[in-house]
Amino acid sequence: MGTVVVVTTHPLSEADAAELIETSGGNAESTTFHVAVPEEPTSTSMDAVMNDWELGVSAGHGVGSHTIAANELSPGAVARHEAEQVLATSIQMLSAAGAKADGEVTPKHPLDSIGDMVAHHEPDEVVVMVRHRHLNELTHTDLAARIRRQFDVESLRVKAH
Repeated sequence: MGTVVVVTTHPLSEADAAELIETSGGNAESTTFHVAVPEEPTSTSMDAVMNDWELGVSAGHGVGSHTIAANELSPGAVARHEAEQVLATSIQMLSAAGAKADGEVTPKHPLDSIGDMVAHHEPDEVVVMVRHRHLNELTHTDLAARIRRQFDVESLRVKAH
């Protein structure tokens, strides 16, 4: 296919990697995947992300907060570490399936990251990975339409994993 940007807040599994390759033409060697993992969200904040988009706001509104003792790591350091773990696992899964993959932890709200990634990589497709429990038909359709309009993306999939 060419270039695919994958935005996720959770690690890709083997099955996710295989499906991404298959739906991107089936030839792992001919597709480059750029994985974007936003630093802000944690595993518990996707509800806030979906709420933000439903309300038409972004850039950090609704992102979950953590209470951490002063002598421990800062919430930002914890969030960055979690995002780096998600990124490493996701790249590993795509690479193990034979695809070329790289990525980055982005400092923005998950869906705002799409604009930066589209501008930088000029992908043939954007895939937004959403946990099963957050995706229903209405959310899927609305989210895809909003992303297409806001970022002028022709080929976009919102996929549950």
